[in-house]
Amino acid sequence: MSFLLRNYQVELILDIKKSMLAGHRKIMVQSPPRSGKTVCMAHIAKNATDKQKTVLFFSHRKEINEQVFETFSRAGVDMGLVYIGTVGSIVRKLGKLPLPTLILVDEAHHIKASQYQQILKYYHQAVQLFFTGTPIRLDGSGFDDMADDLVVGKSILWLQEHGNISEFDYYSINLLDQAKLRKRQGEYTNQSIDDSFDFKQQHGDYLSHYERLAKGKQAIVYCHSVEYAERVSKRFFEAGYQSAVVSGKTPKVERERAMRAFRDGEVTIMVNVNLFTEGIDLPGVDVCIMLRPTASLSLYLQFAMRALNPRDGKRAILIDHVGNHIRHGLPNDDRYWTLEGVDKTKSSSKEKEEAPKTCENCFATFYRDKIVDGKCPYCDEPLKIIKDIEQEATNETLTLINQGMEFVSIRGEMIEVTREEALVYKRVKRYGKKYERCESLAELKAFRIIHGYAPGWLWHKQKELNLWRN
Repeated sequence: MSFLLRNYQVELILDIKKSMLAGHRKIMVQSPPRSGKTVCMAHIAKNATDKQKTVLFFSHRKEINEQVFETFSRAGVDMGLVYIGTVGSIVRKLGKLPLPTLILVDEAHHIKASQYQQILKYYHQAVQLFFTGTPIRLDGSGFDDMADDLVVGKSILWLQEHGNISEFDYYSINLLDQAKLRKRQGEYTNQSIDDSFDFKQQHGDYLSHYERLAKGKQAIVYCHSVEYAERVSKRFFEAGYQSAVVSGKTPKVERERAMRAFRDGEVTIMVNVNLFTEGIDLPGVDVCIMLRPTASLSLYLQFAMRALNPRDGKRAILIDHVGNHIRHGLPNDDRYWTLEGVDKTKSSSKEKEEAPKTCENCFATFYRDKIVDGKCPYCDEPLKIIKDIEQEATNETLTLINQGMEFVSIRGEMIEVTREEALVYKRVKRYGKKYERCESLAELKAFRIIHGYAPGWLWHKQKELNLWRN
């Protein structure tokens, strides 16, 4: 049986083939969580085994491998020509396995780890395809030393707009003292997360907000430690909800029993530690509750995307109690991927991407372009707007003067600008989303600010449109 690929999946596979035909043999493939990377890999593996070529697939989790085996089998891949294993198991079998023609790696943002590199260097003659939603490491570095090309799939926002993943409402009720968080090896330590929580206060808050926003809906809760997860599960159970706790240390039989009960609807609240992030399909989930802060964009998107399986009329509910959106933006933000990762000198400049706004009344979180007449787009309450005029990296600021000024609504906020600047903003607002209508650098800068795009967007479009003068 072969899967019917969606148009964007066909496009991704064709782009991979084009890269291979151009001579690239180590290709990073970026495609968001929930976009069907496993189905794409199955199609690629089937094409290879149909030509009697051997395929090696590996990842760092047994759960991912089990799902890949099932998907490959259903897609008609000749499993006699495929070896699937965990990273550790393959390292132990180096030299004993048939030489692969093609290597497929899922969750490939891990490939700089030593065991991954052992495998990839040993089988250097094979074509290597690295699939990930986030081709970036915790320290901001990329993979230009591991891959010779990057193929970028459709964005989360595009997938939403075309009905491939669910729309969502994002709520932020921060229960952490962010100043107490500390990192080790790029991620927040469990001890500092414990220190940051006001346990007495937040026990009531996460339950009350679930009941107000998503009462009775199936939810995945992400926690940082087993001890904390058990506390959370107990609190939900005492409130009358069937809940379960699973972690990477939960015995396989017990974990599978809990997952089956969750899929069958017998469990409403699944509290987990270090599970249900990568490559796990849970179609009935409507709610994600984040009680674990993370410095990892990859992990954050995995948290959020677990609840975004599409269904007619569905709007997922994402409840962020730890300020993850402050660090990473909203899940469907536009992101610009490169093999080089993040340029730290650029990211530390004074000009920063707009942060999402949170309504103090209903805790909905959104960008300013959603605001109409100064009111929350969710509860219609007037918003407290803080005037924050965005500063350009070139130190060209929006000039404030006492006389002859006009007001322009920029992403829901009234900003004072000179008459000349006001005319630019008013003209550019009529362009809608058609940035290609901009005829000067000043217009392109105004377009970026109006739409809340990241600073990197300006450079890319400036180059594309050849606009170098105001």
